[in-house]
Amino acid sequence: MAKNLKIAAVVAVVLMALGTVAFVYAYSQNNVTAAANEQQAGTQRMQTFFGSDNVTLPDNVTLGCRMRRVPQMRTNGLQLSEELLQNATLSAVNGTVVSTVQGMVVLDTGQGEVRVLLPKDWTVENEVVSRAALFSGTFATTGQSVTVKVLESNVFSNANFSINVMMGYEAINATGTHAYAVLPFNIQPNP
Repeated sequence: MAKNLKIAAVVAVVLMALGTVAFVYAYSQNNVTAAANEQQAGTQRMQTFFGSDNVTLPDNVTLGCRMRRVPQMRTNGLQLSEELLQNATLSAVNGTVVSTVQGMVVLDTGQGEVRVLLPKDWTVENEVVSRAALFSGTFATTGQSVTVKVLESNVFSNANFSINVMMGYEAINATGTHAYAVLPFNIQPNP
């Protein structure tokens, strides 16, 4: 009888240990699932901004897009989603022009480089110029100081880094000349 009691005690301890391991494993899987869901939500926000089925980012990082439910607006060479616009804030970036590439201007702010998406067409005084011409002599060139007013939206954030998107809508060069993006809507700060 003592032998049966010892066997029952060992079986009970083993079952409790297995139950504890199963509980800890399930709890850790819930945390992993929550982190994966958070990362997927951030990735979907990024994919929504870029607005295509497969997006190739610099350095050949490819994201497969599945989210097509958010209404998108085609705006002078850029696709803007309602989600991106709802979370956007107005900001200004001051820096020197480093380069323009693939519809962006790269600015050195003194604390690092910032990339600002540029709509295709801009007005400078009474003339319409392309974004390429805007930063290659018409308005400013490499090495010159500019201030670009932007719509800024935080697309993704976790404990290690964050990703934001900036779209320029007004630029001011070193001589005080203003350039305005040709957009099908107006951007007006609330008082």
